[in-house]
Amino acid sequence: MSSVRSMGQKRAPDWSPPIARVVNPPQAGTSTIRRPPQFGVQLDIVHIAHCERTQILLDQQQIAWGTVYELARGVTRGMWTFEDMTEHRLRKLKGSNAEAAWKVAAVIEDKVPSAVRVPSELWLEYDREQLAIVENKGRGLGTMGDWEGKDNWYGGKIQQVARIVKAGNSFKFELEKPEIRRSHRFARFLGSRCILQVRIPDSLTRTYDKDGAAVLKLLTSSKFVLCGRVFVPFHAKEGSVYLFETKENIDRQTNLGDGDGHRLTLHDFVQWHNPLRLNSKQPISKWSTRWALGLSTSVPTIKVSPENIFFIDDQHAVDWGSGKPPAEKIMTDGCGFINGAALTAIMRAIQYPSRPTAVQGRIAGAKGMWVLHPDPEHQVADGPPKIWIRNSQNKINLGPLHEDDTAHRIFDLLAPSRVTGPSRLSSQTLVNLAHNGVPTDSLRELMADGLHDEVRQLTEWDGRDSMLAVWRAVERAGRVVICRLRRRIAGQARALGLGQLRPNEALDDEIDDCDDDRDDVAVNQPLAASGPRSRNPHSGQPTTLHESVLELLQAGFHPLKLDLLFRKLESVVTLVLDDYVGKFHIPVKESLEAYVIPDPYGVLEEGQVHFRSSELITDPESGTQMDIVTGSVLVWRNPTRLPSDVQKVTAVSHPKLAGYFDIIIFPVKGKRSLASYLGGGDYDGDTVVLVWSKHLVENFNTAPLCETPADLSNNFERELSDKEAQTAFQKVLLLGLAETKVGLYSNFQDIAVYKHGYASAAAIRLAYMFATCVDASKTGLRVKSDVFDTDRKSFGNQKLHYMTALEKKSNSDSNIQFMRQGSAPFILDILVNEGCRLRDEFRKKYSSLKSPSTPVVDHEAHLTFPYTSASRRATQAVHVGFHGLQVNLIVAKKHVEKAHEDWKRAVAMQKSASKVRGSSDPKEQQIQKAVQYFAQQPLFQDALFFSKEELKTIMASYAYTLSPNFGFSVAFAELCAIKARAQGGVLFEDKFAQVMNIPRNILRTLSQAQDDVDD
Repeated sequence: MSSVRSMGQKRAPDWSPPIARVVNPPQAGTSTIRRPPQFGVQLDIVHIAHCERTQILLDQQQIAWGTVYELARGVTRGMWTFEDMTEHRLRKLKGSNAEAAWKVAAVIEDKVPSAVRVPSELWLEYDREQLAIVENKGRGLGTMGDWEGKDNWYGGKIQQVARIVKAGNSFKFELEKPEIRRSHRFARFLGSRCILQVRIPDSLTRTYDKDGAAVLKLLTSSKFVLCGRVFVPFHAKEGSVYLFETKENIDRQTNLGDGDGHRLTLHDFVQWHNPLRLNSKQPISKWSTRWALGLSTSVPTIKVSPENIFFIDDQHAVDWGSGKPPAEKIMTDGCGFINGAALTAIMRAIQYPSRPTAVQGRIAGAKGMWVLHPDPEHQVADGPPKIWIRNSQNKINLGPLHEDDTAHRIFDLLAPSRVTGPSRLSSQTLVNLAHNGVPTDSLRELMADGLHDEVRQLTEWDGRDSMLAVWRAVERAGRVVICRLRRRIAGQARALGLGQLRPNEALDDEIDDCDDDRDDVAVNQPLAASGPRSRNPHSGQPTTLHESVLELLQAGFHPLKLDLLFRKLESVVTLVLDDYVGKFHIPVKESLEAYVIPDPYGVLEEGQVHFRSSELITDPESGTQMDIVTGSVLVWRNPTRLPSDVQKVTAVSHPKLAGYFDIIIFPVKGKRSLASYLGGGDYDGDTVVLVWSKHLVENFNTAPLCETPADLSNNFERELSDKEAQTAFQKVLLLGLAETKVGLYSNFQDIAVYKHGYASAAAIRLAYMFATCVDASKTGLRVKSDVFDTDRKSFGNQKLHYMTALEKKSNSDSNIQFMRQGSAPFILDILVNEGCRLRDEFRKKYSSLKSPSTPVVDHEAHLTFPYTSASRRATQAVHVGFHGLQVNLIVAKKHVEKAHEDWKRAVAMQKSASKVRGSSDPKEQQIQKAVQYFAQQPLFQDALFFSKEELKTIMASYAYTLSPNFGFSVAFAELCAIKARAQGGVLFEDKFAQVMNIPRNILRTLSQAQDDVDD
C-alpha cells in the first residue's frame, strides 16, 4: 500500500496529444514559446439563441442567468423573439433569479406579474449556486454545511436541457424548462449553469442515414452560443451530448462580478479531469469514455485527506503468472476497501438507519464498490475516513493529490449496499433455466401462481375492508409511492436506497439521467418530473392511471357502483396480466438481488458464496425465518444470453463473514472470478440475483463455460484513425454518439436462439456480438458494414411467436411472422400460450364481477345531491320572491352545458395517427380546452349569491349529472371531495397522501379482526 499525495487545478499544463501530429513544426534555428493547445476554439459557431443587440441590453441591465435562460427558451420555442426584448421590458427583469425569472412571460407579454407569487425552489437554487460560484471556495462541491437556508447544501442539481429538432433542411435547438433533478461531479465543480445537455431524438442518431450524419458533423465540428456564452461539447452517451461553458465570449465582455473569471477552457477542463500526458497509454476510446465518471448521478458525502487515500494491487487467479491479466483473472475487479469510520460518516451524512457494509461511488479517478476493510483495526467507527483503491478501480491517473484539490477527494456516493426482492425472471432467464434442465411444468406453474396471486388481490371486493386490500394491490402494481418519492428526490434516489439497484445495465451505471421512464413500472403512463404528483391543473385528475384509481378508492367509491372505477381497475388488471405474459416478469418468492463483492478474507472455496441479511427472511413454504441463506442456489446477472450465464453454487455460512450484511460475497479462489462466468461481470457495482427455490435449483444443471468465438474480432473495425486539428479531438470526445447497434443485436440473438437453439454457435456468436456492441464506446470497435448486412438478412425483420402473441395484429406488414418448426416447443412459446389462456380467463372473470344481476347504478346519489339540493333551494327562494339563486344557477348551468358540448365534440374526434414528439394530440388538445373552459368562473351579470366553494361543488355535481364521464373529466378532484365528505372523510394535507401506504400486516390484522367480529 502506498499513500497518495495530491493534485489540483494548479497542475502545470502537461500535454501529450494522443490523436494528432504536430501541425506546422517550427523551423530549425527559430525559438518558440510552448503554449497550451487550444481545444474547442477553432470550431464553427452555431447559435442556440443569440442576438448581438439584445446581448448588449442584457449585459447593461445585469440580467440574472436564470432569467436570461428563460428569455432564450421562449425564443427557441417560438413564444417571442429577441426584438420583443426591449430595454423597457428588460428593466423590469432586473434582480436575482428568484425575483425576476418567474416573471419573464408576463413581462414580455406586457402583463402584470402576480403580486403574491412565491418564487419556486428552482430559481432560489439558481441564486444559491450563483452565490457559491462568485464566492469561489468550492462550496458547490458539498461537505461545507448549510448554505442560504439549505441544510448540508451542495450544487449541481439543476438540469439544463436542449433538444435538437429538424427544421426544414437544417436543425435547431429547443430549450426545455430547467428542472431540479440530478447532481453530478462536473455540475458541482463548474456550476449547473455551465452544463447544457443536448438530447437527440432516436430518428437523428442513426449515423448511417443523411440526417444522422449531418447531426454528428454539426456536433463534432461546432461550438454553440447561448446569449453570448460559448458552450463546447465534451461527452456523448445514450442519445445525449454534454456541453460546458468555456471562457470564450461572443458579443459580450467577461463579467468578473458574475463569476466569469472562474470559467475554464476545454484544455483546462481536460487537464483537471483526465490529464492527457498522465493517461497517454489509455486507448483513445477508453480515454473518451472516462468523462462518464464525472457525469454519474451522485451525492457528495465525505472528504478524505490525501494521506488516507491508498492504492493497492488486485488479487489474481491462482494460475496467473506475470503481466497484465485479462478481466476474468482479476478476482477483485472493481472492489476496494473503506474503513468503518468512513462508512459511519457516510451513514450520518445520508442519515441511513444503520451503517452499510459497502458503498458504490466515485473518488479521484476511481470508480466501483468499496467494502468494509477486513482488518478489525479499520472497522471501528471513530477516526479519520480512509479508503483503499485497487488498480482495477483507478480509471484515471490524476497524479499526486493535494490538500487544496477538494473535488477529487470527496467521496461521491452512488448507492449503498442493500437488498431487493423477490426478484423477477426475464425472458432470457427463462430460456436459460429451461435449457439447463428446469422442467417446463415448474416454470408454467410458477407463472400461473404469480398471476393468480396478483389478480386475486385486485379483484376480491367482498368484505368491509376489501377496498383497503385493493388499494394496496394497485399501489404495488404501479409502485406509486416509490415513484412519487423518486420524482421528489430526483437524483438522490439511489443514494438514499430507493428505486432499482442498477437502473440500466447497458449504461454500465456510469450515467444515470434518472429519467422516471426508466423505472420498471407496470404502466405505460407519463411520470411527472416537476413535482411529487402530477395533476391536470384544471380538473385535478392525476396524470397516471394508478394514481387515479387510488384517489377514487380513497374517496370511497366502489368499482361495482362507479363504472369509471370499474373500467380503470380493469385497465390495471390488464396491465398486470400483460406484464406477466408479454414481458415474462414472473416473481420467484425464494430469491433476492444485491450487490456482489469479492471475499475480503479469502475464506470461501471455489463454488461457494455467502449472503447474510440484516432483516429476517421468511420462507414462503414453511414460514420459518432465517438471516443466512445456505444450500444449493442459483446466481445470475441480467441479461443471461449464454447457457453458462446462470451458475449453480453452494451458499455457506462462514463466521469470518458474519459482519458483512446485505451483500452477496463471491470467492477469490479459482482459475477465474465467479462474476466473470455471469455474462462477464465484475465487482464494480454489478448486482446478482440469488435464488434458493427448490423447484428451480434441484433440476438445474450448470452448462460448461461458453468461450468467446475465436474469430469474433473479425466482425469489428475501429472507427477512429489519427487525424489532425481540433475537429478530430471533438470527434474523440463524442465517440458515444456513434451507432452501436446494441438493440439490433439483442433482437438478432433472440431470433438465433429461437431458430437454432440456445447453445447453438449462431446464438453464442451473436451473444458476444451484443456484448461487444455494449462496450463499443469504450473499445472504439464498430461492426463491419458487410457483417451487419449479413446478420440483418439472417436474423432481421422477423417477429417470433411469443413476441406477437399479445398483439391483435402486427404493427408492420414487413415483419415476417415466424413460428418454430420441427424441434421441441420453445419455452417462451409454451409460457406465452399458457399466459394468454390465463389472461383471457382472468379478463372474463373480471367482466363477470359486474354480472347482469348486479344492481346498475346510473348516478351516485352523493354526487348528484349538491346540484339537486341547490336547485331545490333556488326554487324555494323563487316561491318567496327571491330570484337571485335561480339566476345564478341558470348562468352556471349554461356554462357547464357549453363545456359539455365542447367536450362531446372533442371526444368524438378521431385520434391523430401520427404525432410529433413533444406535441399533444389534437383530440387531447380540444378535450383540454373544454376542461379549461369549465374551470373558469361563469360571468354573472348580477351579484353571486352562492359562495365560490358552493358554486364549484354545484357545477361539478351538475357536470356529473349530465354525464359521469364528462363530470370526472372536468372535475375529478371536486367529485372525489364530494364523495369523501358525504362518507365522513377526514381532510388532510396532500403531502401526507403522497407518502401514504398500507403494510401487509395491517391488512392481515384487519382481516382477522373482521373474522372475529363475524364470529
